[in-house]
Amino acid sequence: MASKCPFLDLPVELRLQIYEHILLGNSTITIGTAQVKGRYPDVVHRLYGEGRTPYEGIPEQHEPVIEAGYSASLLSTTSPAAIPADAPILGQERVYASSVLRLVSRQIYIELSSHFRAPEPRHKSLFIQYPNGLHVLQTKAPQLLRQARSVHLAGTYTPRAFVPARAACMGRREPRPEVSVKYHGGTKPDEAAHLSDLIKTLCGAAAASLPPEGQTHFLSGLQKLEMRIYYPGDDSYSTVWGDDSSPVVIALRHVAYAQIGIEVWRGRYGTGVYLTVQQSLEAKRTVSTVWRKLEEGGRSEPACGSWVVDPQWPHWKVGYEASEGSAGDVIITQ
Repeated sequence: MASKCPFLDLPVELRLQIYEHILLGNSTITIGTAQVKGRYPDVVHRLYGEGRTPYEGIPEQHEPVIEAGYSASLLSTTSPAAIPADAPILGQERVYASSVLRLVSRQIYIELSSHFRAPEPRHKSLFIQYPNGLHVLQTKAPQLLRQARSVHLAGTYTPRAFVPARAACMGRREPRPEVSVKYHGGTKPDEAAHLSDLIKTLCGAAAASLPPEGQTHFLSGLQKLEMRIYYPGDDSYSTVWGDDSSPVVIALRHVAYAQIGIEVWRGRYGTGVYLTVQQSLEAKRTVSTVWRKLEEGGRSEPACGSWVVDPQWPHWKVGYEASEGSAGDVIITQ
C-alpha cells in the first residue's frame, strides 16, 4: 500500500500558495539545444530507444531544451551545455510545471482544476540560443512569445554563400564551404526565415499602405528586443552589412519606426554586433551606432566568441545605454 504524501496534509490554502509559486514564480526562460554526451550506446539508446525519434531540425546528437530560469551555458558557443546520456528523459508533456503537477496525484489535479485560478501569465524574459533555439521556439513553444516582456538572442552567424573578400568584386562568387554539421531529419532549418518571423511577430513593419502610426506594431507588453551575434573571421565585418541573411540586416529590414541601438565590436578574429530595439513614441526610426574594439583570443583575453553572452544577464534595462567609448552616428528616418 502506497504511503500518504505529507504534502497533502498541509492546509489547502497553503498548497494553493505553493502552486502559485511553482507555476508563476519564474519569469525567465532559456531556449536552445544541448548535445547528448556519454558512451555511444547510451547516446543512441537515449535518442532512438523505446520507439523514440530525434527532434528534427536540430544538430545530430542534440536535444531541444526549454529551461525555466536563466542558463548561460545554453547560450554559450565556447562552453556549451551538455546533457548526460543517462539523465532522466522527460517527455514533451513535462515541459511545463503545470503538466508535472497535474500528474503527481488525483487530489492535486482536482485542486488545480477546481480551486486554483492562475492570473494572466506574467510577462517573461526569453533568452534564445541562435540559431537552434529559434527553431525550438517556433516548433515547440511559439506561444511563449505572447508572454514576452523581453527577448534576448545570442549566438554565432556563419554565412552560407556570402564571401566577404569578394563582396565588392564583379562576377560569380564562390560559396564559402560550410562547417559539416548534420541535422536530425536531414535538413537544416531556414534560420533567416525563423528570425524574420520572430522579428515581424515582435515588432515588425506592417503594410506600407497604412498611415505612419500604424506602420510598426509592437507585441503588447514587449519592452525590449536585443541580439548579441558573433561573426567569426578576420574579414567578417562586411558580412554584418553585406549578407542578406545576416541577422543584423534582417532586423533592420523588418523594423520600421523604433529606437534602434547598434554596437559593433571589431576584433582580430571576429566581429560582434549588439543590437537593441525599443518602441518609439514618435513616427520615426532612430538608429544610433557606435564602434568598439573587441579583445579576444589572446593571452589573458576571453575566448573567441564568448562575447555573445552578456555578463549582466539575466538582468537587463529597459532603456539603451551605449558602452563606454567615443560617440557614434545617429540616423533618423521619418
